[in-house]
Amino acid sequence: MKKILFAVVCGFCVACSAVSDTYGTLPTKAHLKYHKREIIAIVHWGPNTYTGQEWGFGNVSPSRVTPDSLDPEQWVKAMADGGIKAVVLVAKHHDGFCLWPSKYNKDYSMAAVPGKCRNFDIVRATEKACRKYGLEFGAYLSPWDRYRADYARPSYVDYFHNQWDELMTDYGDICEIWLDGANGGDGWYGGANGGRGERRSIPAGYYQKPRLLANLHKKHPEAVAFGGHYNWSIKWCGNERGTSPETWWNPSKGDDGKEYWMPSEADTPFRGGWFFHAHESPKPMTRLVDMYFESVGRGAVLNLGIAPDKRGLVCEADVKRLKEFGDYVRKFNSVDIAAKEGAQYSEGRDRNRLILNVRLPKAARFNCVDFKEKIELGQRVENFTVKVNIDGKWTEVAKGTTVGYRRIVRFDEVEASEVRVTLKGRAAPVMDGNVALRYAPEVVAEGAKRKDTLDKRGWKIIDESCKKPGNAKNVIDGNEKTLWNTHPVGQSPIPPPQYFSVDCGKVVTMKGFDYVPRMDNCMHGMVDGYEFFVSDDGKSWRLVKAGGIGNLAANPVRNRIVFDSPVKARYFKFNATHSLSGNNQCCFAEIDLW
Repeated sequence: MKKILFAVVCGFCVACSAVSDTYGTLPTKAHLKYHKREIIAIVHWGPNTYTGQEWGFGNVSPSRVTPDSLDPEQWVKAMADGGIKAVVLVAKHHDGFCLWPSKYNKDYSMAAVPGKCRNFDIVRATEKACRKYGLEFGAYLSPWDRYRADYARPSYVDYFHNQWDELMTDYGDICEIWLDGANGGDGWYGGANGGRGERRSIPAGYYQKPRLLANLHKKHPEAVAFGGHYNWSIKWCGNERGTSPETWWNPSKGDDGKEYWMPSEADTPFRGGWFFHAHESPKPMTRLVDMYFESVGRGAVLNLGIAPDKRGLVCEADVKRLKEFGDYVRKFNSVDIAAKEGAQYSEGRDRNRLILNVRLPKAARFNCVDFKEKIELGQRVENFTVKVNIDGKWTEVAKGTTVGYRRIVRFDEVEASEVRVTLKGRAAPVMDGNVALRYAPEVVAEGAKRKDTLDKRGWKIIDESCKKPGNAKNVIDGNEKTLWNTHPVGQSPIPPPQYFSVDCGKVVTMKGFDYVPRMDNCMHGMVDGYEFFVSDDGKSWRLVKAGGIGNLAANPVRNRIVFDSPVKARYFKFNATHSLSGNNQCCFAEIDLW
């Protein structure tokens, strides 16, 4: 260990031979471009948007497709605001309907829809919008086609390849194509079996993927294929939750048994389903942020499924949420605290072990460490640890397995002056750039408890207005299912004002409080008016804040009350001045200080 630390201090590397050598299977140029996108989108729109289906049967008339405001540029602008770098348009889903007037399909495509949108080329409009807003463009053409009468027969393969050739020839640069794994099964198949549908199966190799991929690479050498399972391919992460496995080795065996570089793509709908359903909502920011760190933060590309509505627009709620998410990611990546503070970087090696040190001029607050392998030389790291130096003591804050293109490690906020990342590889690790230190702001779901609330250990109730049932302790027990209720069993209701007072055990700084109403589907006693007092001795009280809490009946969630300025005190008193449902009692679940 001393030898390694000496190398770190003096700037020399121990056993640094082979760090410029390649190791194992390597990414192609197309893969290197793919990794850098980090966040992409896949767009679903078509007959399913109007029928509420996810997998159309292939028997819905094009007359059902009736958008009144169809605007792919609006889609792309919303996605650009969301930090998305490339768009994969579902040009044809399993139902066989084509979003462009294909010369090979005039009867079940945009060539057959009614009104002003007849012959509208959504593929062209989306591709042009991508060029305008600086996004790359890709396409999805479902191999499975539940409309075509000749599906599962040799003639369909020619149709399928002809349409791919149409897309790859007529729409400029293609960055990615999608080869969905869903195939073979029930379908309309041109009205087979009297229109009741039938089940068809396909033999192995039916779609002739190698031929398709060779054509793709010939025309678009820097494109990748999702689900290709050969060269220039990327691989499904294994779920539709937008999270990639903790451990991911990009070198992976293809369908032919050979090993190829295949990064993870973590796909997930931005709402509940892949197509628009009015009863669904966009994913909350808490989930989107977690997905970012569990996909991009694990070396994968996050693919968000965007679903325009029946108007032909990305709905307002989705536009707003995309902008929120894009702003969060941009802000997170904009500041490397280590570089900003003028950190010193050093490293030491011992065979396949690499130690990276980051030393700051003074302690700084951060909760993420961000580092990369130089993947053009191969993927090597099989495990790592992260330690921080706080007041001269080293503490482990995180550990993990593979790194690959990028690894972002989150942990509880620390204030430290030095960070040490130790990496062990199958071969000598080679990193790309310095270790970055970042701060990921907490995102709180509506009604969720925040991390900045004060520890309530040692708190106790010293007084309450209603001695029976005497359950004011329930508001400081950390359990939102237990209630403070001033309506004693067997007695007449006691109207407000009602109060309780708390000894925090020591002087604390209070910036405000969080109020949690009862959330048991009952409004009786729900407090919507308050006064908040503090005291140094538990006897003399001074008013800090008073007011009301609105919309509780419709939206009973945790509410944050902010003081005009922070106060310091050991004691506080909450006075309930008004409640709902007849003003006859007071009841709520929890109170937290922050």
